Amino acid sequence: MKILAIGAHPDDVEIGCGGFLLKSTRAKDDVYIYFLTRGEAGGGGGDQREQEARISAEMIGAKDIWFGEFHDTELTPTGTLVNTIEDVINHVNPDMIFTHAKNDEHHDHRAVGLSTIEAARHYPTILAYEIPLTKNFQPQIYVDISDVIQMKVKLISLYHSQQTKRYLWKDAIYGLAQYRALQSRLHGTEFVEAFQVIKCVWTF
Repeated sequence: MKILAIGAHPDDVEIGCGGFLLKSTRAKDDVYIYFLTRGEAGGGGGDQREQEARISAEMIGAKDIWFGEFHDTELTPTGTLVNTIEDVINHVNPDMIFTHAKNDEHHDHRAVGLSTIEAARHYPTILAYEIPLTKNFQPQIYVDISDVIQMKVKLISLYHSQQTKRYLWKDAIYGLAQYRALQSRLHGTEFVEAFQVIKCVWTF
């Protein structure tokens, strides 16, 4: 299976679906990562954040990682953004796409989430992920990541430029995953990533 994870900024996909991606590469799935910006406005500068993302992708076992030429904090759901995401999607031809929730409070995240939905209109499965700051997130899918939670925290810790942000502290990552595990009511599950279904097509 081919999986494409899309984020507005470096670290978004690790926070939102890093556990799923780690489990996917363990299962021999092909994982690809696309960030629309280098996160230059978020501290550390674009070059540092890109390097951190590349190290993270290597740890995940991703087949490839790409960075768009858009500017951090300036993303809007225009035709240009849609077309750029669509080009990457068509290049990968994924079976499953992860992106931001379309009602995320961060405008860059919303722009990417909305644009991905249009860009991926010919593809079967689109799931939206959350970060600890996401509000009004109503998941339908729960994935047990108990066996990779420590590795997920390690992935996020690779972003040294972002370690002053409390939502990236390990307690925030553990706390959200424990809350979703409790909410899932899966017996014996300690840590969970949760996702909203944007689109899911079954074929036989």
